[in-house]
Amino acid sequence: MQAQAENQIEVNRVPSGATVSMATDPECLSQTCSLLEDHGLATPAELKELRHHGQGSLRGPRPWDPLEFLAALRIREPDARPLEVERLGRSLSQSLGQPLTLVPFASKMPTPSVFYDMNESLLLECRKLMTPVLFAEESEVIGIGSINPAALRISARTIMQFIADKTGTSPMVSSVLLHHEGWISLCQQQFGI
Repeated sequence: MQAQAENQIEVNRVPSGATVSMATDPECLSQTCSLLEDHGLATPAELKELRHHGQGSLRGPRPWDPLEFLAALRIREPDARPLEVERLGRSLSQSLGQPLTLVPFASKMPTPSVFYDMNESLLLECRKLMTPVLFAEESEVIGIGSINPAALRISARTIMQFIADKTGTSPMVSSVLLHHEGWISLCQQQFGI
């Protein structure tokens, strides 16, 4: 019980009581594995291992994206893994028929604090999927980024539904792929992970 409590992380700026104890988001894991399998981007053995690790408890300072797990399975050298993560993200986005732009400068973008202040539950959702909001023009045009196209799809759908329910207007949500280091930096800035 105490070991489990030690694996939970309190979130910066997130309402008290909100913790993360899974290695990765279950919906993101499921959709990522399905896409990898459907498009032949991972072997059955890799998918089995990915599901096993992704469904486990959090070990370490932050959750992992499923593409990080897969890169770690394939590449022993930690310094070489970010390139594999980026390659996997591009391959997934191309296989979905919507090649996403890989943005190298996103980590320099300021946190859209006003957007998160006005939409606190979206902060929780974006944190859970590790999809930082890159920009928000009020609640009408919103940009999000991630290393994983599956996480982007889930997050975009969640944001559009939340804003539509709140305002009666569905926003336009733009998605971009991020370089691994930039994504890590933005997750630290925005979510404290």
